[in-house]
Amino acid sequence: MTSDPTRSAGGPAEQAATLDAGALSAPEPIARRVPFADNPMVGQRGRRTQQRIVAAALQVFGEGGYHTSSVAGLAKRAGCSRVAFYQYFSSKEDVLRHLAGQVARQVGAAVEAMGPLTPDAAGWATIREWVARYADIYEHFGAVFHVFESASRETLSLRALNVQAASGNIALIRSRITSTTLADHEIDAVIGLLLGATARTYYSAAILRNAAPLAYPRARVDDAITDVIHRAFFGLIPAVNARGRGAGPAPAIEFDRRAGEAPASRSAPTDAARATYDALLAAGYDVFIKRGYHGTRINDVVEAAGLSHGIFYRYFTNKADLARTLVLAAIAPLSRTLAAIPTPPAPGSGNAWSTTTLRSWLREYNEMQVSEAGIIRVWVDATLHEAALGADAAAALDWGRRQLAHFLAPRGFGDADAEAIVTMALLDVFGSGRRSAETMEAAVQVIERGLLGLPRAS
Repeated sequence: MTSDPTRSAGGPAEQAATLDAGALSAPEPIARRVPFADNPMVGQRGRRTQQRIVAAALQVFGEGGYHTSSVAGLAKRAGCSRVAFYQYFSSKEDVLRHLAGQVARQVGAAVEAMGPLTPDAAGWATIREWVARYADIYEHFGAVFHVFESASRETLSLRALNVQAASGNIALIRSRITSTTLADHEIDAVIGLLLGATARTYYSAAILRNAAPLAYPRARVDDAITDVIHRAFFGLIPAVNARGRGAGPAPAIEFDRRAGEAPASRSAPTDAARATYDALLAAGYDVFIKRGYHGTRINDVVEAAGLSHGIFYRYFTNKADLARTLVLAAIAPLSRTLAAIPTPPAPGSGNAWSTTTLRSWLREYNEMQVSEAGIIRVWVDATLHEAALGADAAAALDWGRRQLAHFLAPRGFGDADAEAIVTMALLDVFGSGRRSAETMEAAVQVIERGLLGLPRAS
């Protein structure tokens, strides 16, 4: 399974670390037995216990994330003792690895079931069937997709599983493509980027759908993903992959201006007050990025800032208020960068398009995304477990979606509102880490062919 095959495949491996909060906080030592879940002698009762633990982990990871979960909490939700838990799994990481393996097998089976990918309606239908199967898997295992990325950054074995699964799926999809406008050396990177964008699209669409349920039915999102993938492989074929389902314009989702009323001292004009405020913002950013929303405590923030709880509450009402402030601060520079995206030529306008300009903009966006967009992902992640925050997270996503829908509009085909979600997902996957020249070219190909439908330069 993977939420971003391109992200985990490169860069130096980080030191592996197994986080087991339940074991670390236990008042008494637990003897970890050798797991026997795969032993054929375990029997029906043992398999049911293992299944309960796995189901409990899916719920717990979905409700509060991975880092705040513990073995004790997983065992309690599964209705078993910690001793029983350790008969099946060595840690919560081991449970996540088991779940990730299930996802990888199901995604792999969906890819293996693909027929030939051809530049016609049959090829489009093949991709659409795969997209639907992938969406089913995502809907069931959404919690695994949500927590796996951060967990795999810290654990070598999880990252290795991600790389192995991604490589296998990329190779299978490549083998199904009968012909393509892509060069041989471009195909794998493009497929990897598209796989990552597919997962991120469903992540974003689910949050937008909570705020505007009628605007983003799954079929509309499935069609948009399919059109983009088919165009990326084969170029624009109006009767096949530029359908545009005739859906009405998506509504704007606005920020809740009533939320997070700021303490009066937040705007204090003195230099000392500004320095304190900035120190809290910097510490909050660092801690949120490192620990995630639910793994962050106000204690962590004030300790990192070298300040007291009382000082914190002079400027912020709670942790959500701090996160919201950081998000609004990040949106401003990202908005300026998105607004500078090259304007595609309208059909028949005769205006020139510059791939060099697009590459330059992608580099700028990548730099900005690396420095600013992490906090937006933290905020959006928080809404998966804290419904009260959902309106503002959907607004943050919709702010970007609207700008990208405006970018796509001049092309004159397809469903710009839905495909803007795919574009946003693509940029998020591309921009979330330092990128190689190969990934840069893959992003160029997907934007030019898959999103804008431009002909391949001769």
